[in-house]
Amino acid sequence: MLTLYLLRHAKSSWDDASQPDFERPLSNRGREACATVGEFIHEKGIDFDLVLVSTAVRTRETIELIKERATFRGEVRYDERIYEATVSQLLEIISQVDNDRENVLLVGHNPGVEALLALLTGEQQSVTTANFAKIKLNTTKWSTNLAGKGTLEWIVRPKEI
Repeated sequence: MLTLYLLRHAKSSWDDASQPDFERPLSNRGREACATVGEFIHEKGIDFDLVLVSTAVRTRETIELIKERATFRGEVRYDERIYEATVSQLLEIISQVDNDRENVLLVGHNPGVEALLALLTGEQQSVTTANFAKIKLNTTKWSTNLAGKGTLEWIVRPKEI
């Protein structure tokens, strides 16, 4: 069985209305949420073999701040295709993961993250900023058709930790 973790980026700043969406940094609240999620990952001993991250500023900042609190050994790979990706594009990205990577984290954006969770698990969940979910996949190959093959083990919301 494979495990896919999903993380929506933390809350971004809207202080500069002229700033392009891709360039928006995290807000102070977003930075605090990253610390909370990073501590949760550390306390639970969660490790990733691979971390796939959108190249948007807020997703890069999210994973960097989480790495300050959490300890994981996996490669962090930035992928521009994750930004504004549809669920089918996210599935394509995931299908290219090597099968020796059993625990993968995808750090992205809505509506793609929420739609991916629903497609994999059949569950409709609200995935707000900095929400972190664990999905067990009933397969040994990332290239398999993953629709409906997932079980949502949990979803963590920083304000609930």
